[in-house]
Amino acid sequence: MAFARTAAKLPLVWRDLAGPVARITSLLEIFAGNCSDIATRDFLQQCQLLAQRLPEKKYVLNLCENPYLFTLTLCAAILRRQTTLLPQNRSPETLRRLAAEYDSSYILHHSQNVPAPEIANVDFSSWLTISSSNDDKSTATVEIPEIEADFIAAVAFTSGSTGTPKPIIKPWRTLVVSTLMNGACMLPEPEKLTYQLATVPPQHMWGLETGVLIPLFWPVCVADNRPLFPQEVARSIDSLPEPRMLVSTPVHLRALTGSGLSLPNCQRVLCATAPLSRELAQTCENSFGGDLLEIYGCSEIGSTAFRRPTQISDWRLIPGLYFTSLDTNSPPHIAGDHLPTEQALQDRVEILGDYFRLLGRNEDMVNVAGKRGSLMEITQVLLAIPGVIDAAAFMPETTDDNPVARPAALVVCPEEHRAALPQFFFQRLDPVFLPRPLLFVDALPREASGKLHRQKLLALYQQRMTQLAKRSQ
Repeated sequence: MAFARTAAKLPLVWRDLAGPVARITSLLEIFAGNCSDIATRDFLQQCQLLAQRLPEKKYVLNLCENPYLFTLTLCAAILRRQTTLLPQNRSPETLRRLAAEYDSSYILHHSQNVPAPEIANVDFSSWLTISSSNDDKSTATVEIPEIEADFIAAVAFTSGSTGTPKPIIKPWRTLVVSTLMNGACMLPEPEKLTYQLATVPPQHMWGLETGVLIPLFWPVCVADNRPLFPQEVARSIDSLPEPRMLVSTPVHLRALTGSGLSLPNCQRVLCATAPLSRELAQTCENSFGGDLLEIYGCSEIGSTAFRRPTQISDWRLIPGLYFTSLDTNSPPHIAGDHLPTEQALQDRVEILGDYFRLLGRNEDMVNVAGKRGSLMEITQVLLAIPGVIDAAAFMPETTDDNPVARPAALVVCPEEHRAALPQFFFQRLDPVFLPRPLLFVDALPREASGKLHRQKLLALYQQRMTQLAKRSQ
């Protein structure tokens, strides 16, 4: 790994060329024959073919939802020295804003309805024919492309859940070194071939790091589909050879373990994007028969720390990252030799040697009746209540009618379980932190990554409050 921190150029892939990089499980028109696993050398050949046909542009908005096709087009764009923009969502407004901010950009997609058709777009579905590897190909010489280490391969964006999304540049060196660091921590047996299924979109940093980049530099074969419903997820995992790894989020894991399905064995489950309760972590380990590793990170750094929540509550920094600015007058910063700059943490932490304790975000703390509490903790208590499917505690905006804000919550819960919520809550937290109002909804407005945007949460809250006011008239 040391060479990657200083080399002027770095490879596009770094793994056994005969090893499988992707398992084709979905019916894609571009695949010919009875294709199953795609060997790395076939993948590289397809990258070269696709790169030759990309338009002369500087930036690409990659909307491919299929993990393998996203990986293919990301690498083809890198070969053409095009920077991939990773939009935080697929809304027309977001795409139009990015196209306006990044001149000479286009949308790349595969037979999809383009949300903003007025933006230049390319449908590459008719360009490729991929067949499975054979013995003749296994001896063919394939040259691994070298990429300038400082080339800006991607631009990620913060979620914008509490403000305007900001761009985060990702040089190729940053992506390569972080992937080498991540794989050493995340994979159950780093040197052994592992089959992986991801439920997270590849445009999200968590999905990009695990479902796209790790297979380029570690012996991981990723399933090319991204199922969402529990039955589909269970079926997709079961179709993969062992050992298997699932990459997911708390929202998806809660739906899976609460589905009543008998879940296939996974040697490891990786989880990120939102806090995970110890109870849900234990349920996952019992259901999948393997260990669950929770990852803490952010768009600015990527994956930052890890823990096994059934065993320990504190976090350990991924080796290669380290704390700076430890004085009490400024927030701790995290740095790494592969990062363009050190980054300030948005969360409050208590540093404990090689570990740290997560105390919550500054804006997460609330003061009710002279007592300090945490919105994150309130949410976790709600999620731990039997029957609760999803929940979020938040602080509404103050108004003339509501000059003193106090925690409110939106909860997804069947009617037969609702009466027990207050009693269970009072057993876990001071009664002053019981959300008022506590409103029941059919679903929370989560992004595909599982994140919640504050403005969407407030809009749903206001909608429910208006509905209740009309009913009381």
